[in-house]
Amino acid sequence: MKTALRFGVLVLALSACVGSPPAGTPGARPGAPDATPPDAGPPPPSTGPDIYDAYCGLCHGDSGEGYLADNANALSNQEFLRSVTDPFLADAIVHGRPGTAMSAWGMSRNGPLTLVQVDTLVDYLRGWQTVPDADVHEDVVEGDVERGATAYAEHCASCHAEDGGGMTALSLNNPWFLATASDGQIRYAIQNGRPDTVMQAYSEVLSQEEVDDITALIRSWATEVDVTPMDPFVPDWENLVVNEGGATPEFMLREGRYVPIDQVKAALDAGQEIIFADARASSDYGRRHISGAISLPFYDVARYADRLPRDTWIVAYCGCPHAASGRTMDALVALGFPMVAVLDEGYYEWLDRGYPVTPPLPEEPAE
Repeated sequence: MKTALRFGVLVLALSACVGSPPAGTPGARPGAPDATPPDAGPPPPSTGPDIYDAYCGLCHGDSGEGYLADNANALSNQEFLRSVTDPFLADAIVHGRPGTAMSAWGMSRNGPLTLVQVDTLVDYLRGWQTVPDADVHEDVVEGDVERGATAYAEHCASCHAEDGGGMTALSLNNPWFLATASDGQIRYAIQNGRPDTVMQAYSEVLSQEEVDDITALIRSWATEVDVTPMDPFVPDWENLVVNEGGATPEFMLREGRYVPIDQVKAALDAGQEIIFADARASSDYGRRHISGAISLPFYDVARYADRLPRDTWIVAYCGCPHAASGRTMDALVALGFPMVAVLDEGYYEWLDRGYPVTPPLPEEPAE
């Protein structure tokens, strides 16, 4: 089966680089205000380096070297930078990669960044590029999905997972990635890889036909994206403690820092007191979180810390699984909180085990 691969979404974004993309397309980032809410606390970072240090470096590395957290790609990699557009980078920042550790950072998705900050951050990332742009975005790739599945299983699935959901490498089936990446960009990544990372160049391993077939398979995973702005997020501080009034857990921390998920679930089931602190961006918290958790983003701890009790275990978690939650723990410890731990396996392990989350996961249909 031959599949013609198009990237109309990206063309719309590219055609509007000077102004704003049409409403309803990625890149338009509808509803994102350009002003910081009046109750946002201290002035937000405004320069490229400061914005990057505040929100990105903990996962992507101080210099964009990548992989400080699970699957956080190397943003300063030259093959990456030369093959992506500014709208692609902006949309990745604003909308994130739902279902992964990459949060949505734009205000339209309840993240902390205004459009001005997003554009400033894109300019900063682009400043790392030292090679010419790759002229690939007008390419329309044709390939056979069924043949692509065979080649993908042999060469790609061990890192990116059989369904493209990512294992030791990033997710290829993410709707926002596929909505904003051009055919040529995907093919270029397969052919040229990412030097100095585990992603090798396959131009001398695979034939051109095989590369095109894998590109066709990846493109076939695309699904519709939702550009509707989220309702404004208002933190709920009425019920901080899960199992309030229960006994205090006796956690045994790994390295004095990490509490295993089994200990946390056992304490929860035993009715013991816990505060779950979701260290991710509030965009992630609003999508789904551990039941009873409060939103305490790693970049906003000082703003809310005085509302927290100091005699209750606070278990911070994120999807990284330690980068953001580690920042939240360190900030709380620096403020004098004596009972803080990081959920060792992280949020996605909690989710995969079917432990309580809000909103609940949809029930699988009975066979």
